[in-house]
Parts: sequence; structure tokens; C-alpha cells
Amino acid sequence: MQIFIGNLPAEYTEVELKSMFEPFGSVTAATIGKDKKTGVSEGYGIVEMPVKHEARDAVEALREKEIEGKPLRVRMLKPGDDFHTGGRPLTSGAPAAMKFRGDVNYKGTGAIRRGGQRGS
Repeated sequence: MQIFIGNLPAEYTEVELKSMFEPFGSVTAATIGKDKKTGVSEGYGIVEMPVKHEARDAVEALREKEIEGKPLRVRMLKPGDDFHTGGRPLTSGAPAAMKFRGDVNYKGTGAIRRGGQRGS
């Protein structure tokens, strides 16, 4: 199960994130979202826990926990969420359900096309 953690302090590390979830069960991976160019934390992380009930317990216990005066946003990720990519990058070869409007290669499925007729 993948868990999204938002509102993390910028100086928070992956080791600290993993240790936050380990009291609830085994943690497969803990990743902090970072800007690709600068390497600076973007304030969110993804934790993977293999056992579903342990992941649920962690989400319930850590939701609204405060770190440095800011409440954490903790929720389970499901297939189709913006942060769930199934281990594949969001490229032109990815299924349409895995793309989002901010993606450079996004091709919307609008019913009306510019200059055309509906459904053509």
C-alpha cells in the first residue's frame, strides 16, 4: 500500500519519514518528493507498506499529527491518483488514466474539437 504524506518540513529526510511509520509495521520504501533541477524537497513523501491493515493504522494514527506546528496530510493512494504511477514514468506511452492535465503529453478526450463536429 502506498501512503501520501503532505505538508512535510523542507529539511525532513527519507530516514526520518521511514522511522515515523516503522512503529506501525514494516516499511518497504520511503521517498521524499524533490525538485528535479534543484534537489530541494517539495514538502511531500510517499511511503510503501506491504500489509494493508498496518498501513491503515499508520494513516489513522498520523493523520493531523503536527510537525513544526504544521499538521500532516496523510492518506492512502489508490490506482488512478495523481501520485500513483505504478512504477512507470508519465510519458506519452502511459495509459490515459495515468496522465493529468499538467502533463506535457496530455491529450484530453473532449467531446467538441476546435472547428469540428461533436463526436468526430
